[in-house]
Amino acid sequence: MLNNKTLNVLLILCIGFWMHPGVLSAGECGVAVKPLSFYDNISLYSLIAGFGLLFAGILIDKKLVKNIVIGLAFIPFIAWGYVHFMIDFSQIKKNVFAYNALAEGTLANIAEAQDRYKSEQGVFIKDLQKLYSHTAGSHGINPCVRILKINADFKHWVAEAKHVSSPDTIRWESDSGSSLKKG
Repeated sequence: MLNNKTLNVLLILCIGFWMHPGVLSAGECGVAVKPLSFYDNISLYSLIAGFGLLFAGILIDKKLVKNIVIGLAFIPFIAWGYVHFMIDFSQIKKNVFAYNALAEGTLANIAEAQDRYKSEQGVFIKDLQKLYSHTAGSHGINPCVRILKINADFKHWVAEAKHVSSPDTIRWESDSGSSLKKG
């Protein structure tokens, strides 16, 4: 039978693995990054839960229930401390920037293919399969970048892409006179 200390350690490890993305392994495309708002929400709600349990523990009269509730109040405070002292926000921002740069590079390759196709055919490409074949002259489409949307008409096109590990979506459009300019 497991004792309380062992169960507490297992609980803390489970919470740690759940809160920190990619602790166990990193895929080919890098470690998936959660948005910074995720950590802000954990911080806020853990403080609310921690102080709520602490105040409830103070107001409860029965000693056993009081000790259990006050003991449970430490779990949200541990989560808050983990977010504020163990998560490297500057590294998260660097990773998101690098992932977004890869998505932007893929969109630049799409812009080059769109220009090439427009000069040959007179219209922009709507079909993603044709687009893949026309990006062969550039560096191609990064396999870790997902093209979310391509809308093209006769004079204008818009594309949205997202790196699979980034929480952000990058948008590129040809409104500013040349399809090589980011929108």
